[in-house]
Amino acid sequence: MQTFEQSSQRIDYRTLEAAVAEWMRGHVESLKEDFGEGEAYAEAVRLLDEDPWQALQWYVEDMRRGLRGA
Repeated sequence: MQTFEQSSQRIDYRTLEAAVAEWMRGHVESLKEDFGEGEAYAEAVRLLDEDPWQALQWYVEDMRRGLRGA
């Protein structure tokens, strides 16, 4: 599910919540693979859980860079 289209930069707000949740799962999994379940992983998980605006900001940054499709 792609909610951010690089060419037109349109956001499908109807699916944004699901797209961000899917991105969060992938982001946390990649952190776990890259860094293990250490301090960096724990801090990222804490931030994503406690600060939904931070999670949304990271999602938008990834979508703008085209790093990860939802």
